[in-house]
Amino acid sequence: MSDDPKNMALTTNLEALSLANHDFSFSLYKELAKTETGNIFYSPFSIHVIMFMASIGAASKTFDEMIATIHLNKTTHSLEAYKNLLEDLTSESDNLKLATGMFVDTAFNVKDSFVENCRKYLKSSMEKLNFKNDPEQQRKYLNDWVLSKTNNKIKDLFLKDTITRATALVLANAVHFKSAWEHKFNDAEDDSFYVTPSNKVTVKMMTLRHDLQYYHDSDLKFAALELPYEHHTFKMIILLPDAKDGLKELENNFSKINLYDISKKMTQYHVTVKLPRFKLEQSLQLEEVLSNLGSPTMFTREANFTNIVEDGDLYVSKVVHKAYVDVNEKGTEAAAATAIIVMRKHKVTNPLEPPKHIEFHADHPFVVAVVSRTYDVLFLGRLSNP
Repeated sequence: MSDDPKNMALTTNLEALSLANHDFSFSLYKELAKTETGNIFYSPFSIHVIMFMASIGAASKTFDEMIATIHLNKTTHSLEAYKNLLEDLTSESDNLKLATGMFVDTAFNVKDSFVENCRKYLKSSMEKLNFKNDPEQQRKYLNDWVLSKTNNKIKDLFLKDTITRATALVLANAVHFKSAWEHKFNDAEDDSFYVTPSNKVTVKMMTLRHDLQYYHDSDLKFAALELPYEHHTFKMIILLPDAKDGLKELENNFSKINLYDISKKMTQYHVTVKLPRFKLEQSLQLEEVLSNLGSPTMFTREANFTNIVEDGDLYVSKVVHKAYVDVNEKGTEAAAATAIIVMRKHKVTNPLEPPKHIEFHADHPFVVAVVSRTYDVLFLGRLSNP
């Protein structure tokens, strides 16, 4: 890039956005881990996009809370930078697809400026649906939209009664990722996975021997491995605790962990990797999570969405998210969708140098992330039991 101040500001804002996405990803994880036992899998990227989209329509305290929750501030909350981020992520390959849509009740007039900003910067479509007359039919329509944008992976994002006659607006996005590994794994064989040090289950374990980027942190007692996808546009990062029951301690140290820093510390080793095949699907209701992370007002009668509609008589009733991942010898397919459902207010009451050859056996609970070249976290989770 040139030394044009506008370009330099954009670069800085893009870096700020990547960092915001990263920090938001891990703060979400910590919040989810408080109530979710077992496996966790979600797309922080998808949730970030939908919160950003809704924040464009928010004002005053509601806006301040929403942007702080997604780790932005008034300077880094840049439509232009967000547009560039999304273009960078989706233009480089067919591996990642993102669709964003706005679905508005036919009787409801959304400000042109909101529609235009979402279209121009987030490539959002806009459709009018008759929620008031037939909420159930529109719910099916929305579910079909999500299904079609996620290669038929995310079914029934909108459960019964999430769409009602009082629904004014639904903001939705869908993310689909599919890629082969840069280095293929051998066929999986039966092996043990320690759910706890004393309780093991039999899983299909895949093996790979290759030169890979690896780092061991002797202070925080975990190993990190990077598994590149084809063309090196995206990669999987696995954080594996040293101890079979070390996941809790690793999670407690998240504030000291940054994937970008870890990757800079990595060096190449000849690694024997053992990784279980796994397939996860998870549905999340995010109202409480987002409230706890700093955005309570958007869910109340005090919500201010005057940049969506003149009278601003709106609040968010639900934020739903669903994610899917399938990891096998050939590669990874992952998908997610997030929606914010907006209601009319008045209608509703309610380091030691390791040896050159490394064994990396992911045979006990670990953290897994799928990231872009710039470490935007597309997917994040933990595998406690495959």
